[in-house]
Amino acid sequence: MPLTEAEAKRLSRRTGMALESFTWENNGILTLLNDEKTRACVFLLTASPDTNAEGICSVYEVRPEGCRKYPIVLNSNDDAILDDGCPHRQDFPEPSEADAIELLNLEERLLRRQ
Repeated sequence: MPLTEAEAKRLSRRTGMALESFTWENNGILTLLNDEKTRACVFLLTASPDTNAEGICSVYEVRPEGCRKYPIVLNSNDDAILDDGCPHRQDFPEPSEADAIELLNLEERLLRRQ
């Protein structure tokens, strides 16, 4: 999950963790790390690597905007779609044009860092 610098700093303040312990840089964009054992986000409290395993977000109140929008993502045409990788996508309504605009705005903020 990509993060803006502001989101990363907020997570660092709230958790007391150094940025390097929960982010990596991918083509100039800060991205949340996954836990090596569970393969899930480092902030997801779960003990299982199963994609259907129960888990709780430990930073839910300050989660990044991308997490708030997920499983809505942009496809290669910049249309908002439900991520095929989400095992629970059938539980969500179809994305709207407003969702696409919000994600495009987020993408623009992420790319400004480069």
